[in-house]
Amino acid sequence: MEIDVSEQKDFTIIKFNKHSIFGTEGVEFQKSVLNSLNKGIHSIVIDLSKVEYITSWGIGILVHAFTTTIKRDSKYSLVGVSKQVREILSKVKLDHIFHITELS
Repeated sequence: MEIDVSEQKDFTIIKFNKHSIFGTEGVEFQKSVLNSLNKGIHSIVIDLSKVEYITSWGIGILVHAFTTTIKRDSKYSLVGVSKQVREILSKVKLDHIFHITELS
């Protein structure tokens, strides 16, 4: 499986288990986001700690999940973002849109 989902009481962590996100993970990823939101969870955390590269399609699935989450009055954040992925997000100005934090 390319994605692990860990539901906690107040939040869900969705972790990508691969080094690159090409966008082919979109259906599985969006289902994970929607399932959590439909259960009443109001905080979605995307763990990118294993990801070293992301394509424009991969960025697209992150943006789609972000807009879905925000439209449901929920929080969306990225954790474990590598330097390479952060640079890509910075080039398309998403580092100012997404809430990005370090792993704790």
